[in-house]
Amino acid sequence: VRILFIDAVAGASGDMFLGALVDLGADFNELSRQLSTLNVPGFALHTHSTTRHSIAGTKVDVVVHDEDQPHRHVGDLIAIIEASPLHADVKEMAGLVLMKLAQAESEAHRVPLESVHLHEVGGLDCLVDVVGTCIAMQLLGIDHIFSGPVSVGTGVITCAHGKMPEPAPGTIAILRDFPIRKTTIEGEMTTPTGAAIIAALAYPVTSAVVMTPRRIGYGAG
Repeated sequence: VRILFIDAVAGASGDMFLGALVDLGADFNELSRQLSTLNVPGFALHTHSTTRHSIAGTKVDVVVHDEDQPHRHVGDLIAIIEASPLHADVKEMAGLVLMKLAQAESEAHRVPLESVHLHEVGGLDCLVDVVGTCIAMQLLGIDHIFSGPVSVGTGVITCAHGKMPEPAPGTIAILRDFPIRKTTIEGEMTTPTGAAIIAALAYPVTSAVVMTPRRIGYGAG
């Protein structure tokens, strides 16, 4: 049994997950190859080693070449995934994450689920972040996922809807019933995508954990 423990003390985002999982040993070339089977043009994946506060880690960037990508509904994104030859487990996990995102947006804006436009969350980079994370977990043979409390920032951020409190309404809706750590750090620490990956796929842990770490990865955002 292979267990992934997420320590989101510095927050969470899609690119942080991709970086951490590649840092853990997920094959970047195979990850890129499988993402290409989504058959959605206009993006490329790049990776490089980096440091944050002298801690070495991996940064994975999703570069979107086509700036005119449409605002997609969650049904559009799921249809793209289902039409691909990706592993059934990847499709299932990615669907759970995207539905978690859409349900939170529906709640935050009080609109029907089928009417939700995911805005920047529904962009091509979000699709690649979510599906790429699920592919990387499948490549690593992850059986179970646990997470400690998720750190969120404070203050005000700017998004597609203008000025919003941090955490943004969509993010905090995603993290309803999931343990969070409210910090005094100004700015966005956890994005909706990062929150949805954790809330949809991980079991929360708040008590002391006894474990024997076998492999450690750091993802830069």
